[in-house]
Order: sequence, then C-alpha cells, then structure tokens
Amino acid sequence: MRKLSYGRRAALLAIAVFCAVSLPAGKASAETLKEKVASTGTLTIGLHGAWPYGITTDDGGVAGILPEILKSLTASLGVKQVKFEVMDFGALIPSLMSHRIDVVAGGMYITNARCKQVAFSEPVGGPQGNSALVKAGNPKNIHGYEDIAKNPALRVGDIRGAASVEYLTAAGIPKDQILLFPDKTAAVGALFANRIDALVYDTGTAISILKDPNVKGFERAQPFKEIVNGQEMKHYTAFAFRQEDADFRDAVNKALAQRNADGTVEKVFMKYSFSKQDATPTSVTAKQLCGSDYH
Repeated sequence: MRKLSYGRRAALLAIAVFCAVSLPAGKASAETLKEKVASTGTLTIGLHGAWPYGITTDDGGVAGILPEILKSLTASLGVKQVKFEVMDFGALIPSLMSHRIDVVAGGMYITNARCKQVAFSEPVGGPQGNSALVKAGNPKNIHGYEDIAKNPALRVGDIRGAASVEYLTAAGIPKDQILLFPDKTAAVGALFANRIDALVYDTGTAISILKDPNVKGFERAQPFKEIVNGQEMKHYTAFAFRQEDADFRDAVNKALAQRNADGTVEKVFMKYSFSKQDATPTSVTAKQLCGSDYH
C-alpha cells in the first residue's frame, strides 16, 4: 500500500475534524419532539413531585392533575408511553433545555421570565393563587406580602425557582428576609424548626401539606393577599415545552381545548379537591400573558 505524503495526511485530518465539529451529533440531537413521538411513541415529563400537581405512586407510576390531563391530551397525538423524571423545581427548565425531559408538567406558572425560555401551552384550568402557611392562630398576623415587608423581624420561606420568589422581592421584601429551599420537605422542616415565620406555596400544595397527619400546629393564613405593584396577582399553570417544539405544543393546545369542552379538565381538578372555579379556564391565553416573548 502506498503511503500518504505528510501534506495529504494533514489535509485529510483537517477534513475529518471539520466534519466532526460541523455535522449534527446524531439523529437524537436534531430530532424534534414531534418526530421523536412519531418514531418512539414515548414522552418524558418532568415533575417536581408535589401533590396535587404531579406525584409518583407506590407502584412506581405517576399521578396528579397535570400528568393525568397531559396523558388524556397526548393519547391522540401518538404517545403510547409516558415516562417521568422527578427533580427539584429549579431543575425543571434546565432539564427541559438539555433534553433530559420533553415537557414540564410540574405545576409551573406562566411568567414573563419563563416565557423567554420556553414555549407554554394554554393555561390549564383557571387562575390560582399562592397561600402562606403559618403557625396556628397566625400569631404574627401575616395576611399578605406587605405584612412581611414592613416587619424586618419576619422570615418567609419559598421554593428555589418558584415564580413566587419574584413576587416576594417585587413586593418589597428584602432578600435577607427570604429563605429558599430545594423542595417541600426542606421547606416544611424549616417551618417546624422556626427558621421561618411563613411558607409561601401554591394553594394546592399548601392544602396537601396541612392534610399530612404529621403536620400539626399550622394553618393557611386567611385571608392572604398577593399584592405586587398595587395589583393582586393571578397565576396560570401550563405545560412548558422547548421553543423549537412549538408545533407539538400547538397540537397539545388543540387537544386541551377539546378536553376543556368535554369536561375532562374540570373532573381531574375536582378529583384533587379543587373548586369548580379553580378548574374552569378563562379567556386568558398564554400569548396574552407572555406578550412579545410568546413562542
């Protein structure tokens, strides 16, 4: 066999290096979610593991409002198997971006900051609010963000990555009064240990915490007003997709409209102790909530 000259070998090596860095890494990296579902029939959802939005069951399955509704939507889109990954709330969007999961179904609110990162579905159910868990009798008289902001002795807990963290700071609560935790277990533990005077959580999860027979001596602060910049906050939960998978998101939206019409969404919400008002969608759209950042 004739040996290649040094110059020719160098040229071939350069071509090989160029191809390695220029060509797609493989089918998986270039494949859209729509293509993946068509070829494999699988969908991987990301959960925070918080009742009632998305939880794992004793038999290794998954339950909760959003997984159940998502399953009813995607069955008609070619999804034959739904897999799941449970993680800290703050890891949901990074995991979506890195393709570890295909969709966030973890009780995520639509916010302006998130609209810049993901493609949201239409809101699932109606507007919801956050609650504050406090000691029984509410001895610190906490009924809103304003009460915490004006009392420097108070400490409030929240979940790292939760939308309500933005609201706490926007309502004027100094950062040194806010303690952030990776998950519900750590946050509730801080409440028990008197490290915080109030724990802000979405109302569904707050109700679930108080239903735990091991949690005694606490209650929901009622009333509790989320006033930020002079306006009471209303929150809309949705599924989150990668922006390049907006076509699959659009298909999910069409199926969601059908499930709203036939009462499926309402039934699932009420199954998990939500009111009919919580379950009934409004005319508010993801595009309206995201504005120019809608994808």
